[in-house]
Amino acid sequence: MPKFWGTHNDQPSIDPVADGAVRLGWDELGDLALLHPTRDAFKEAVAGAFPDRPESVASWAGTLYRFVHALAVGDVVVCPDRATRTINIGRVRGGYEFHPEVEQYRHWRPIQWLVTGVPRDELSVSAQNQISAALSLFTLTTAGEEIARLIDEPHSATEQDDFLWVPFYQELADVILTFRNNREGLLDRLWNVAETPGLERYFRYLRTDVHKDGSRGAIRDIDPFTAFGPFNRGITDSTRARIAETYRIVFEITAAAPTSFVGIPVVSNLNSWFIRYENGRSPGEVDRLWDLAEATTAYAAVGNEDTRERLVAAFDAAARGNTRQLSMGIYWIRPETFAAYDQVNAGFLVGQYPEFAAILALRSKIDGEHFLANTEQIRSWIQDESTPFSSIPELSAAAWRYTKMKHEPSTEPSETALSAASDSEPIEGDIYTLDSIIEDGCFVPRSELETFQERLLSKKNLIFQGPPGTGKTWLARRLAWTICNERRSDRVTVLQFHPSLSYEDFVRGWRPATEGRLELADGPFLDLCRNADAHRDDNHVLVIEEINRGNPAQIFGELLTLLEADKRSPDNAMRLAYPIDEDERFHIPPNLYVIGTMNLADRSLALVDMALRRRFAFIELEPQFGSAWTEHVSGLGYDLETLERFGARMQELNTQIIEDRTLGRQFRIGHSFFTPGPSTGAVTLTTQQWLDRVVQTEIKPLLEEYWFDRPGTVDDALAKLREL
Repeated sequence: MPKFWGTHNDQPSIDPVADGAVRLGWDELGDLALLHPTRDAFKEAVAGAFPDRPESVASWAGTLYRFVHALAVGDVVVCPDRATRTINIGRVRGGYEFHPEVEQYRHWRPIQWLVTGVPRDELSVSAQNQISAALSLFTLTTAGEEIARLIDEPHSATEQDDFLWVPFYQELADVILTFRNNREGLLDRLWNVAETPGLERYFRYLRTDVHKDGSRGAIRDIDPFTAFGPFNRGITDSTRARIAETYRIVFEITAAAPTSFVGIPVVSNLNSWFIRYENGRSPGEVDRLWDLAEATTAYAAVGNEDTRERLVAAFDAAARGNTRQLSMGIYWIRPETFAAYDQVNAGFLVGQYPEFAAILALRSKIDGEHFLANTEQIRSWIQDESTPFSSIPELSAAAWRYTKMKHEPSTEPSETALSAASDSEPIEGDIYTLDSIIEDGCFVPRSELETFQERLLSKKNLIFQGPPGTGKTWLARRLAWTICNERRSDRVTVLQFHPSLSYEDFVRGWRPATEGRLELADGPFLDLCRNADAHRDDNHVLVIEEINRGNPAQIFGELLTLLEADKRSPDNAMRLAYPIDEDERFHIPPNLYVIGTMNLADRSLALVDMALRRRFAFIELEPQFGSAWTEHVSGLGYDLETLERFGARMQELNTQIIEDRTLGRQFRIGHSFFTPGPSTGAVTLTTQQWLDRVVQTEIKPLLEEYWFDRPGTVDDALAKLREL
């Protein structure tokens, strides 16, 4: 007899119990009363069994409860029978939404299923393990081993991943590719989507192109990957779904628009274009991306020698700098064939499948041959029965959950996709470029970052100065990584100056030794110089935080002269204040760079010695409360409209601070106070509540210090910031 299976009791016209099956819903699981049938109680029960693994339990307990609530294993339907304590296992015979001929994909909705009995031993090992876990949970045994395995194996306890997005993305790609010779028509359709009430603000970034004459305006040419960008950026899932649905209407897509985006990588809000601004775009840059998109679909259709060579050549021609974003765009248009090599997927493979990851090229920049090799390795791995994934989207979804679990307990203010810039473990040998800084959330335009990098390479020494909260240390470290061309490079050394630091501590001095003796000991700067000199082929960087909190002229001593770019050679070597012997001479190697940070708003600090100023390039960082800031923070799940209003009020406050004769521009308030990382904030707070708390605990004390003798001015400023 046919059995029925459903979720959340959302099929009033179907009576599964009457047909002999058991429909699992919150109200029908009476046996779970022993655990109190609520998600929180279930979490507590599971956490109690695994007290040493709170981070895993926090993520997976809710999934386990839903696993009991709605049991679906791949294309297998599970019907527990309350009376007999048995489980009927069957395969789906109908109800597929799209591509029923593609065996590895099963897109289901809570509708009627025709189930026939299938022996358990015919299932894959992974499916059998999941059935064991489900049966154990259903019969209320302790299920210790099963739960432990589900926690350790991300795939074993899947959320009900909705892969309905796959046919939508592929069909949209096919339609977009028909516009290669009619890009104006493609842009017209994008602007039609943008005109939908409530969506206009999410397309503003496409109206900020820099034209050849230097004017700002809407983008006038576009590639197929950038056309996918508006609903594949760091915005909430609900907004992505609204944009995707409008795309479906405007582009006349027959597939249903997705409402779930689990496992779909998103580009950074600050780097959503796959092409450069018009005034910096190379000839043929846009066409090369069209070539790549067409080569991608050709290879996905038929993987022969011709399409392989075409794909490699097109990838190499289109690649600029990091290729993570390029791989994401390729995944969007053909997710059944290609994987994305963003930080989420790469970090997941390295962390969970290191042996397999070792044969892949997972660095930030790869060439076409590496991309093709990755593609064929992953497809072969997916097809292996021992692999826990049956498709590439399933792998990507597991990576998404894995990264999300690492950030549990979640503190994001609303549902939002994980971006390529998620804070993941660095991959050995991974490069770091100016594009990487932007992906990490830098609000400084790329053209200015290029200037910063050029000045550091040329001058050898650079200082970031500016008001509090302008990201000086954050940017200093990342600029250092670009000089070393490696994320979190161990060739970057970070120190902080303080009032009691001396030349003897930093360079060389007499230190107490055994038996009451004194011995001459080198400080960290000499050690760093020797290491750099011994590895001349690699750049090394010293980052000095709060460089003016100590006395730089005293701390550097005679090394101030040696810091100059044209003195970095043995010909200019000098005798140190504390030489080891009479013949010792010292110079700073040319592959050592120095970056300092300086807060000018601290009244307790003296002005920097002019001798030091001559040897450093000085760059002032400004508070950034414009579109770059709102785009980035809204990508973390905060309300864009609220952020735009608040940003305007912060700019007004900073103008007031500049015009105050007792303060000035160096006392402005920076954006870092209001720029959370990907795992900061609070899930229970609205955007306004979060802003209010930051104002109360961080901005209010600062203003009270600024205007200690004018409390009325402080109250007025705070009232304006808190206006709705």
